[in-house]
Amino acid sequence: MRLDISFQEYDNQALISFVKANEKRTFVVQRKLRNVNGKIPLRSREDIWLTMAMCLFTTQQRSGPKSPISRFLLAEPFPLSLEECSKVNDIEKFIQQKIEGFGGIRFGPKIAKQMKHNYDVLFSGNWSTMYEFGNHLEEQRKSDPSPDHYMLERKAALYIQKTFSGFGPKQSRNFWQSLGLTRYEFVLDSRVLKWLRTIGFSLPLSSMALGEEEYYCFVSDILRDWCIQTGILPCILDAAIFSSYDIDEWPEDASVW
Repeated sequence: MRLDISFQEYDNQALISFVKANEKRTFVVQRKLRNVNGKIPLRSREDIWLTMAMCLFTTQQRSGPKSPISRFLLAEPFPLSLEECSKVNDIEKFIQQKIEGFGGIRFGPKIAKQMKHNYDVLFSGNWSTMYEFGNHLEEQRKSDPSPDHYMLERKAALYIQKTFSGFGPKQSRNFWQSLGLTRYEFVLDSRVLKWLRTIGFSLPLSSMALGEEEYYCFVSDILRDWCIQTGILPCILDAAIFSSYDIDEWPEDASVW
């Protein structure tokens, strides 16, 4: 069963105006370069590991441009790189100590446990599957945007959810989007729902329900259809929504996002 939602012309014009009002913000400009018009970013093992870490760190805690999380993730070299993790006997303890020693970051023990699990999963044979999905998405990214591209993007997100610890519907999509490989799957969170309520979205909205794949896809599909009507790419709309709630601009080198 599919519930069809129709948007009126004034709805479409309001959406276009909203995106246009935010299109020059740093985060939106970078999203367009990274996911739409720019060169496809390289995907080394370190890039993939850092992106996975970013997804875990930014779950249920503030990650604005001046937050401890942003400063930690953007540090060079990254304190929890694969290279550094490979040098220690107790990876989980090492990660927890680095997080807690930095300060201002919550859920250190939980994140450390998840990262240790994911490290083991990657090195138990999943690097090849990760690159297989990445290569397919890269081929799709090389072509002009097409609405049916969401199917592969969603399949890749489901692989992340089923394989790695700490990844639900949102962060599994955030992972591939942050690598510059997706354009049609939304990264939905409480900010998006808040924005939808602000504009008078008529259907019930629940942040907790976004943790369920079916509900997540239900909301995402409605928004994707709306974007198709207006010629706006979903990855640009969610970047505009995200940026609209940040007072400060993102740093120019925030390429991890």
